[in-house]
Amino acid sequence: MLDYIRRYADTILNTYRDPYHGTPLFFDGMNTFTGEPVKWRNMEGTDWEPSNLASQQNLFRTLSALSALSGDGKYKQAAMDAIRWHFDHADASGLLTWGGHCFLDLKTLDTVGPEGKNKVHEIKHHYPFYELMFEVDPQATAKLIKAEWNCHIDNWDTLELTRHGSYGRPLPATGFWDKPMHRDLEILREAKGLSFVNIGNDLIYGAGLLGQRVPGEEKALDWAEFLAWQYVRSRYPATGLGCYQFNRPVKREEAPTDENHPQFTYSFYGDRAQRQFGPEYGDVAQEAWVLFKMDPDAMNGPEGIYGDATLAQLTLARQLGAKGEQLKQWAVDGLEAWLRYAYVPETNEIKPMFADGKDLTGQVFPRRGFYGKKGWVFERKPINTIVFLSTVTAWAMTGRASLWQHVVAMARHFGLGEWHATDPAASKAPLVASQADAILLFAALEVARATQAPAYLALAKSIGEQIMAQHAHRGMFVPSEKHVHCRFDDTDALALLTLIATERGCPELVPGFRSQGGYIHGDIQIDDGSKKNILDIKDIYPLTMA
Repeated sequence: MLDYIRRYADTILNTYRDPYHGTPLFFDGMNTFTGEPVKWRNMEGTDWEPSNLASQQNLFRTLSALSALSGDGKYKQAAMDAIRWHFDHADASGLLTWGGHCFLDLKTLDTVGPEGKNKVHEIKHHYPFYELMFEVDPQATAKLIKAEWNCHIDNWDTLELTRHGSYGRPLPATGFWDKPMHRDLEILREAKGLSFVNIGNDLIYGAGLLGQRVPGEEKALDWAEFLAWQYVRSRYPATGLGCYQFNRPVKREEAPTDENHPQFTYSFYGDRAQRQFGPEYGDVAQEAWVLFKMDPDAMNGPEGIYGDATLAQLTLARQLGAKGEQLKQWAVDGLEAWLRYAYVPETNEIKPMFADGKDLTGQVFPRRGFYGKKGWVFERKPINTIVFLSTVTAWAMTGRASLWQHVVAMARHFGLGEWHATDPAASKAPLVASQADAILLFAALEVARATQAPAYLALAKSIGEQIMAQHAHRGMFVPSEKHVHCRFDDTDALALLTLIATERGCPELVPGFRSQGGYIHGDIQIDDGSKKNILDIKDIYPLTMA
């Protein structure tokens, strides 16, 4: 297993760093059949060869772990060299060329971005490898984190966020965190920017680490907690559910009367949930309190709150120790409330609902809007593995028996065997996995560390064996033998290295998993010359051979 990962990493270092200019930068991925780097065709018909630092943070965690376990420092050094290059080429405020809409074309070293998004700064559920950045340059990392807050907060008095930050915004030289915190702000106040949790939580994560690691930046942790509190205080009072955002979109224009108008679902006509569902469901029908996801490809919904965001907040709290106790409490209480109302253990599904907790299953959309078309039916959706991992982590950090009941049910549905209903350290039978899934491997290892029970380490080994059997092809890691592209930021190698380190009794040598990595989102030109709006993680990397 370790030998395969080392050969995999050697191939990336030897073949998939900048062959054009001699920089230490990496491609994002490669075609495992042709050996070519992954390409993104822009609307002029030109193929960009993406190098997106935000889509390489798990690769860097893998390289760092490989150096720690193999004793060969070249892998970690390669990651550090790439980070150093980006620090040396940051904008004046300290922002890097990276994110959902901005990256480098490695063939030209030009900063590019897909049309429809126009090279804005967007970090959502990325949770970068700041720990390594601090090793490379603590001052540049501190500047980067402050620049991210600076470009995504348009109004500090109201904490008005924008998911699309502007490059080039001047960064105050001193006293960055010395701003007043207004604790009596209106709940669900109106704002132009949308305070999506998937941008807010990335800011919380970065500031939390900054406040812990850099002397003189302690107030960053205060602001991280203050921003996290905005989401907590905006939860639905009767249930403790929500919220995806802590503001309402301000109404700037009257909405078109024609539901087929191309801008009909835009947010500048006011709260999109209230427009679509308000007449039937009342005040609870607000974007902040939507706890359903109709589009399976959307990077939002309840999994965004209770999966990615909760996991990152819990792992941050764990790193902070006693200073993270409040963040941990908020995250666990919110997750437990949602599981109580939404989780169906018999089917491993979640109920669609607003934050009042009422099950909407089977009800029909009364009109077209942002959330879907008239006549669509609210449906229950299978829970995803990130929610399982966040639930396992919450249980491991608190020992709450109520959470363990959910863990047991989820484990059964994910093919991880029968876990003991009341005694986490016991099991009804030998545990053998039937799936190859890195997130399930992280979850099994979390339980193994918490219980010290050999059965869970044996389970983790079986998941690792499945990953090697099903995903290790042509020297790379791909979802199946037929999949075309290897995405270097995928987490198979990191999960396997975590398994190896755990078996050796030194799991602390491997950087912790935080998210499934970055993405590129925007318009591409397709074969007939027309455009299509895509996500590389949804439309490029899942491609298979016929």
